[in-house]
Amino acid sequence: MTIDDSMISRRGLIGAGALLLGGTLLPRGARAAVPGSAALIGRIEGYLNGLGSFKADFTQIAPNGNRSSGEVFVKRPGQLRFDYAPPSKILLVAPGDWRLVYYDGKTKQVTVIPISKTPLGIILDDPVRLSGDVDVVDVVEQGDEVAVRVVRTAAPGQGSVVLVFGKDPLQLRRWAIVDAQGYTTNVILQNIQTNVSLAGSLFRWRDPKVFGYPDD
Repeated sequence: MTIDDSMISRRGLIGAGALLLGGTLLPRGARAAVPGSAALIGRIEGYLNGLGSFKADFTQIAPNGNRSSGEVFVKRPGQLRFDYAPPSKILLVAPGDWRLVYYDGKTKQVTVIPISKTPLGIILDDPVRLSGDVDVVDVVEQGDEVAVRVVRTAAPGQGSVVLVFGKDPLQLRRWAIVDAQGYTTNVILQNIQTNVSLAGSLFRWRDPKVFGYPDD
């Protein structure tokens, strides 16, 4: 079966699976489990809880190496939007309720799944907790970066997300998700602006069969 970019994007961003830190997020080389990682995890948790909103340019690297780009907007709790730049016709929206909506403008196909069933839901929670319902299964340090891999404790098979931060100052730089079929999608953030005012209309999703398709 041929795998196109839209399938890869959907699998990578709303898929499930497992991710090892030996993947593409951190280059191969010396790695070390972080001693005293409980304190570092607490610091990361505090940073994420202080991140009420952000917007950034992103570059997405698909499993086949293809790249796409655009803008990402996040507002906690539960709101997210990926606007892909042309020629892509993909839109990903979490309107702040239970839904994560994937829209493929090429096929006019809409896929809706519970945000709680996706790895990205972990960073949209309010508050963000890296314990209890969420389990940190790896903490890895290399150079000026630290990466944490997290899963939902009750359902690790739903997927994992690796979050990579700059250490000084602590700042989210990128993340990766791998789906159940082993397809890895990396998302690299640039020009990140934190705790900015974001219009509610960015996260609105209305039934296109009633209100028209976003790109019509």
